[in-house]
Amino acid sequence: MNPWYVGITELAIISVLILGIIICIICIIVRKHKKEKISGYLTALLVNAALLACTVLFVLSHGSYYKYNDWLILGSDIDTVIEKYGEYDIGCIKQGKSGKIGYYIYTDNGPIMPDHLPHYYYIYYDENGIVYEVYDGTAPGG
Repeated sequence: MNPWYVGITELAIISVLILGIIICIICIIVRKHKKEKISGYLTALLVNAALLACTVLFVLSHGSYYKYNDWLILGSDIDTVIEKYGEYDIGCIKQGKSGKIGYYIYTDNGPIMPDHLPHYYYIYYDENGIVYEVYDGTAPGG
């Protein structure tokens, strides 16, 4: 999926949750002033806050692409990553040597300055097979 669409979706979800929190706070203040029950609004506020925290945590941990958790991949063994995410699309693994592999994620045909190139989620690993870098990039030579 194009990063513009992912970013807009994430922004929309976060905006709706923040708006829900603001509305709940206003309703709580008004009801407190009128000396009415606030338990329903308080529950809604806590649910919105928890959902917002989970959404922000997800967005931060999946910074390169929404399918891949950067935080879990970084520092992991390359074989563990392959076991979790399946066979890679480009690159090769040589035991005892550093290298990189890539998973195909999308072709950029988006509405804003598309490059029409396939993009890959690249994973760099060292001689011991430990992942030290991940990023979204175009195909080699692209």
